[in-house]
Amino acid sequence: MAAGGFHISNDQKNHNSNGEYKKIVYWVCIIAALGGLLFGLDIGFIGASLDTIENVYHLGIEGGEQYAAVLATGGIVGALLSGIFARILGRKRSLVFAGFLFSALSLWSATLPSIETLTICRFGLGFAVGISSFVVPLYLSETAPASIRGSMGTLFQLMITIGIFLIAAINTYIAHVVSESTISLPLMFLVIAIFSLIMFFGSIVLPESPRWLMLKGRRNEAEKVLNKVLNTSEEIQSELKEIDDAIKSDKGAGIKIIFKGYFFKVLLMGVVLQMFQQLVGINMMIYYAPKIFGYAGITGLLAAMTVPTVNMLFTFPAIRLVEKWGRKKLLYVGSAIMFVTMVAAGLTFASIGGITDPSQISTIPKAILLISVVLYIFGFAVSWGPVAWLVCSEVFPLEGREVGMTVTTMVNWTFAGLVMSHALTFMNSYGNHMIFYVFAGFCLLSMLFLKLFVPETRGTTLEHIEENLKNGKPLRLIGEK
Repeated sequence: MAAGGFHISNDQKNHNSNGEYKKIVYWVCIIAALGGLLFGLDIGFIGASLDTIENVYHLGIEGGEQYAAVLATGGIVGALLSGIFARILGRKRSLVFAGFLFSALSLWSATLPSIETLTICRFGLGFAVGISSFVVPLYLSETAPASIRGSMGTLFQLMITIGIFLIAAINTYIAHVVSESTISLPLMFLVIAIFSLIMFFGSIVLPESPRWLMLKGRRNEAEKVLNKVLNTSEEIQSELKEIDDAIKSDKGAGIKIIFKGYFFKVLLMGVVLQMFQQLVGINMMIYYAPKIFGYAGITGLLAAMTVPTVNMLFTFPAIRLVEKWGRKKLLYVGSAIMFVTMVAAGLTFASIGGITDPSQISTIPKAILLISVVLYIFGFAVSWGPVAWLVCSEVFPLEGREVGMTVTTMVNWTFAGLVMSHALTFMNSYGNHMIFYVFAGFCLLSMLFLKLFVPETRGTTLEHIEENLKNGKPLRLIGEK
C-alpha cells in the first residue's frame, strides 16, 4: 500500500545497513498501519457475526446486505473529506481523529441500540475507515524510505487481512461459547473497541509527515522529524532539498489540478485500477463467504475461517514479492489466478444446479469450490489487495496527492458498496454460478488494462515518477528510471 519516497543514496544505504534509523521507521509504520487493522476488523465483522446480528435485529437477506453495505457509504463520505482533513489537520491528527471515531462508535454499538442507531454507528465506522484508507497509505508513503516503501506499503494491506482474520476467529469463538446473542453481539463490538483504543493512543505519539510540514512551510519541524529517521545532517539536508524542489510550484493547486492534462490521465488510471480491485469480486468473498459456502453445503469452522485465514497468510509473501517482482507483474499474476478460479467456482455451482438441500451435494463439487476459493484469495492477497493501493499512492504528483487519493479511495468504496449490497440478491435472482462468471470477466479485462496503462514503480522515488509524468511519458512508462 504505500508510497513515499525518501531518496537513499548508495552511501546512505551502506551507512544504514545496521538498521539504526530503520527501527524507528518500522515502529512509526506499524503504529500508523493500525488504521489498517481497524479497517480489517470492521470489514471482517459481518462475515462471522451476520447470523448473530440477525438473531438480535431480524434483518433478513436484503436487510443484512444493506447493513453490511452502509460501511461503504460511510467510507465514501470519509474518503471525500479525508483529503481536506489530511491537508488542513495534517496526516497525524487525521489518524488520531479516525482512532477516536473507531473507539467511540464501537463502544456505542456494544450497547445494542436500535437498528437505526446501530446503522448510524456503522456508517460512522465506515467514515473512519474511509479516512484511514486514505490517510494511512499517504502517511506511510511520505514516511517510508524508497528502498522499503513497497514493503511498508503492503503493511497496511497486511494489517487489513490480520484484522479480518482476528475478528472472524474471535467472533466465531464468541458465537460458539456464548449462545445468547444479546450477550455475544456486544462482546463482538467490544473487541473492535479495544483495538480502536490502541490505535487512538498510539497515533498520538506519531511524528507528523515531513512532507506535510514542508507543504505548510514548517521547515524546522520537518527537519526535526527527519533527524529522528536519518543519520547525518547531509542526508537530512538532501532530503529537505528534494522535498522542497518538488513542492515549490505545487502549493495551493487543490482541486484545480484535475484540469491539468498530466494529472487527469494518471487520475483516470488510478480510478480504473480501484474499480477493478473491487470488480474482481473480493468483497463478496470477504463479507459473504460463510453464506456462499453454505449454498454448497460447506458449513462450520471451515466455512467461517477459510477466507480470512488464507487472505492473511498469503499477504505476507506480498511484502517481499512487491519489491522482488515489482507491482505490475504481481497484478498480472493475480488477475490470471483469479480469472481461472472464478470460472472454476462458477462451473462448480452450475454443476450443483437446482439442488435445494445442501446435504445432497456430493464431495467433489465441495472440494473444487473450496480449492477454487483458496486459490482465488491467494491470487488477490499477493496482488490486487496490497498493490492497487500501493500504485495509487505512488503515481500522483505531490501537489495533487490528496486529490488523487481522495478520488480513487472514493471510487474503491463506491464499487465495494455496489458489490456488498447486490451480491447475494444477484445470486438469488440469476443463479449462484452467474456472479462468478461476471467477476471472471472483469479479471480478464483487468489484464488488458494493466498492459496498456499501468506503470512499474518499483524502486523509483516519487519525485522521479512525478518528473516523468510531467514530461509527458506514457503512463505505463512513468516508473522508468
